[in-house]
Amino acid sequence: MPDHNPRPSARSLRLDLAVVLGFWTLVTLGLALSSYLDAQRAGGAMTLARAMATMVPLMLPQVSFSMGVAWLLHRNSHWLSRPLPLLLGAVAVIPVYLMLATPAVVALGLWTRGKPWSEFAAALSSWAAINVWVDTMTASAGLALQIGWAFWRHAQAQREAALRANAENLRLRLTLLQGQLEPHFLFNTLNSIAALVRGADRSVALQALNRLSELLRYALRASQQRWVSVADELRFVEDYVALQRLRFGDSLRWDAQVEPGDWARWACPPLLLQPLVENAVRYGLEAADGEQPAELRLLIRREAQDLVLWLSNPRNDATHLMGGHGLGLAKTRERLQVLYGLQARIGTELPEGRFELLLRLPLDDLDAALEATRAEEAKESTRNEGRDSHAHGPHR
Repeated sequence: MPDHNPRPSARSLRLDLAVVLGFWTLVTLGLALSSYLDAQRAGGAMTLARAMATMVPLMLPQVSFSMGVAWLLHRNSHWLSRPLPLLLGAVAVIPVYLMLATPAVVALGLWTRGKPWSEFAAALSSWAAINVWVDTMTASAGLALQIGWAFWRHAQAQREAALRANAENLRLRLTLLQGQLEPHFLFNTLNSIAALVRGADRSVALQALNRLSELLRYALRASQQRWVSVADELRFVEDYVALQRLRFGDSLRWDAQVEPGDWARWACPPLLLQPLVENAVRYGLEAADGEQPAELRLLIRREAQDLVLWLSNPRNDATHLMGGHGLGLAKTRERLQVLYGLQARIGTELPEGRFELLLRLPLDDLDAALEATRAEEAKESTRNEGRDSHAHGPHR
């Protein structure tokens, strides 16, 4: 589950403090410029540098207050999950701030003007109400902006955490789906080899073992990758069908029509097409039931930036399907949903005596897909290292 209160990093605190300092620097500059212009209109000799030097000490209480608020929000980010108590606390803290800041501002004013400290009590008692009002509005506005910024930052952190968690869940789900298909494929292929061995045709069994070796070599390599080429998947399908034809002979007829093209250029999820063909082989052979050959037809073409696969096999509603039939189709639907969302889809139709499947998925450049995967893995590795470093703290 995503962390609803992700802990801010030290970098986040530095950014918040920099924003606070930048904001009050601009405010101080504006106030100093206003004092300078007032002095110019009154015929005074004040310079802008002098006005700035006079104003900076007077803003120190406000800057310190804002820095303290930033530090507290950083240390207690869970406060941002309860906005009403936080806002009530912000309203309550303003009078406390004024009680502490007003004497400090009066004292700093005496110091900047070179007045003796003996005048402090008189200066504090004569502090104009308008000054208190201005300080109240300034502090309230600054605090409101600061809390608003903190809420926005917190929402962004939550969103990023949720996106990371969702991406991790999708990766785990995709790995699980792919892991379910691999033993399923291996079990069924070994059954085919066992049937050939029992048939006592040693030469055919040896060919089948060679085919199996090629199939397993590809399955092992492909299972460790996010993407392979469409050409690789098509060769894998052809090797799988060749193995099945060694077992079933003339009972299995395979008609594959692949539109000529640079299929090695395009990316495809590994082990995506073979489960669909396996379903067609099993379904077709069961429907034929030895009375007539099972005719399987495959058509693959490119339409704009989509790969279109059409697969057809015999069907017989009266035939009892073997256990596990349909796993490949169901898991392929799930994988496509995880990888492509609504961009890819599988449709099926049931014309007289046939089962037809239509797969459509977007074609992405293989090199670009692999580069994006490497960049994503590198980013995730860096993020994990950062989390580990943050969790364990600095090493001495």
